[in-house]
Amino acid sequence: MERSFRSFSFRLSRRILIVMLLSMLFISGTVFYFAMAAMKVQANMHYVDITEITNDKVDVILSAVEVSAANNVNEIEQNLTSPEQVFKALENELRINPHIIGLAAAFVPDFFPEKGRWFEPYVVQRDSNRYEKLEIGSEHHDYLHSPWYKKALAEENGYWSDPYFDDTGARMMLCTYSLPIHDQTGRTVGVFAADVSLEWLTEQLHELDVMENNHGLIKAKVGDKQHASYSFIISRTGQYIVHPERKRILTGHFFDYGDSLTNNSYYQLGKNMLAGKSGYSRAKVDSINSYVFHAPLRRSGWSMAIVVPMFRLIGPGIAIGLLLLVVIAVGLIAVQLLCFYTIRRATRPLSYLAASAGEVAKGRFDAPLPELSHNDEIRLLRDSFENMQTSLAQHIRQLTDTTAQKASLERELNIARGIQMSMLPKTFPPFPERTDIDVFGQLTPAKAVGGDLFDFFIRDEQLFFCIGDVSGKGIPASLVMAMTAAQFHTLSANENRPDLIVSAINEAMSQHNDSLMFVTLFVGVLNLATGRLDYCNAGHNAPILIAGNRDIPTENGEPLDVVPNVPIGVIADYPFALQQTTLVPGTTLLLYTDGLTEAENEQHALFDEHRVFESIGQLDNASPQQLIEHITESVHQFVGAAEQSDDLSMMAIRYQ
Repeated sequence: MERSFRSFSFRLSRRILIVMLLSMLFISGTVFYFAMAAMKVQANMHYVDITEITNDKVDVILSAVEVSAANNVNEIEQNLTSPEQVFKALENELRINPHIIGLAAAFVPDFFPEKGRWFEPYVVQRDSNRYEKLEIGSEHHDYLHSPWYKKALAEENGYWSDPYFDDTGARMMLCTYSLPIHDQTGRTVGVFAADVSLEWLTEQLHELDVMENNHGLIKAKVGDKQHASYSFIISRTGQYIVHPERKRILTGHFFDYGDSLTNNSYYQLGKNMLAGKSGYSRAKVDSINSYVFHAPLRRSGWSMAIVVPMFRLIGPGIAIGLLLLVVIAVGLIAVQLLCFYTIRRATRPLSYLAASAGEVAKGRFDAPLPELSHNDEIRLLRDSFENMQTSLAQHIRQLTDTTAQKASLERELNIARGIQMSMLPKTFPPFPERTDIDVFGQLTPAKAVGGDLFDFFIRDEQLFFCIGDVSGKGIPASLVMAMTAAQFHTLSANENRPDLIVSAINEAMSQHNDSLMFVTLFVGVLNLATGRLDYCNAGHNAPILIAGNRDIPTENGEPLDVVPNVPIGVIADYPFALQQTTLVPGTTLLLYTDGLTEAENEQHALFDEHRVFESIGQLDNASPQQLIEHITESVHQFVGAAEQSDDLSMMAIRYQ
């Protein structure tokens, strides 16, 4: 006869509920009584001290920026020999001062004649390993009439600007500390500016808030608002510089929050802070009755405040803490004594099942399970656990085999990637002893290994170079890439004509191309003495010519005139055409694979050629490395979170 089902959770919950209800009635009544008495406890002096301590700590933070700026301006003044030296000094100083987001040197008109009226080199830290150099001075960014520039020239001891949003260089909210720059004769020749991110300053003050709130643990809820103390800073004009609600920073004014017409205490608090007074006031801040402890920041003229909700002042206290501790301890002891016997009897089967589960956790999937007499949830759990043992043992065996296979494949792919990347040039600049040529290349495979290639070397005062794209991706493409790269290096060691090099590679591949793969390839030979460029194109994208003085027909560069021909490996004995042109000094030749123009974003739109030319047009007289890094960044911004669809290779050659 089947026994009736009785819910284990119901039986256990009913017993615990009765015991806990009686205990909590007593504890709640006691806590309520003493909480009402403890509401009279005030701790004003505590927060006055914290205000002074926080003020000192913020002063230390700002002082650190000022000391760093004073040291940095000395380094800049010793490197006024050229714009390049200024840029180098700015970057060096920024690298050793991680608390500064950007450094700039704004020079007086025509200090460097070749730079014209405005020259403001700026170096900004984009992330932990990338620093971007910019020239932001222009007619549209006329720093000569900016308040921070004029103030810094007039004040020898430095000047803290009010916060602002920098849309030219750092593209974030900043505060700037400025100092005048003097040349060796003592003449003022510009202004040195150290930018501090308001986000960073907010984080510094937030750390102090977390310390005050015991690492964020002392919080109480009334309705849907959290009552925790916090700090904020306002500028000389009342703008929020630092606030836990980031949306208020630079967009909100102190008097915009709180009805100053009906809330006289809030209005008076704002007047006192703008007047640079210290003290504390009781006011309704963001609809919460609070005490506000405020003091001026001595270095910058700003004012800092700590907002402490009334709840924080009347809630915690030593007396009420001790009383609650005693009451809760007594209550827990009583609950333990009353519930111990009942819960122990009800949960004894669980202890047996837990012991068996512990054995399974050690890997003994055949561990015996307890036999149970009750037909309840524990019995169902026991039967389910038995089924799980069988399934888990089978799954572990399958997972072990799969993991071993995957690990082996990943090791092989990593080895293949290392071999492939080792075949490409990886030392840049490749010819540091030469001033007539500068080359930079970069390959980003879509998978662990890819089918793109580029190579270059100098022989007999001629630069031999190539770039190619194998059809397909992955391991097959990487093998063809390796073979093509090896053949280029071998053939060009003795042959000077690009068309003959391409023809020889085509013949070799056409004879053994059972997989029907092909390679688009561009091969060039540049005479470094005359600038004559011999080249042969085998179905590849036309390179782009970029003149250093922008005297070519299109401002952003123009495609090199190429005969398309057919890719390598398609037709044996194909007559590849040889072409020639002459590069004038200062010309840059940009070569790339279709992974650049066919890069897709999440909407499946292509980066295409017009965006390539648009990206080139954003630079002026850039080095090959700067050009490729800028285009790469443009592609990353366009693609966003979309997965890379094809291998991407670029190589830039600047003929000096």
